[in-house]
Amino acid sequence: MKNYSIKEILLNIEGMPDGWLYLPNAEWTLETVGAFSLDSKDFPPGSTEHLPDQVLNDGWVEVLEKSMIEDIIFDVDRQLADPDVNDYFKAFEFFYNNDAFIIFEN
Repeated sequence: MKNYSIKEILLNIEGMPDGWLYLPNAEWTLETVGAFSLDSKDFPPGSTEHLPDQVLNDGWVEVLEKSMIEDIIFDVDRQLADPDVNDYFKAFEFFYNNDAFIIFEN
């Protein structure tokens, strides 16, 4: 499975594969690299073949599904007139930690 930086993901979410994003179990930056899983329904129950190798080998964690990331980006675009990648990243981390959309002060 191909790896992508968080920055690449946030700036090109429409070009990312469907599935869950997995990232290292550490503090993230825009340069942190992750990978998307394949669709688990295409594999036998209990199989781990749909997961990026780093999940089993390096302890990467399931973060967010592609559609959730799309919703986060949409929400940032709705709130801010000219958002940048740092705004998306802040909203991404906030959503992961709080299971809620961030509210930007205008």
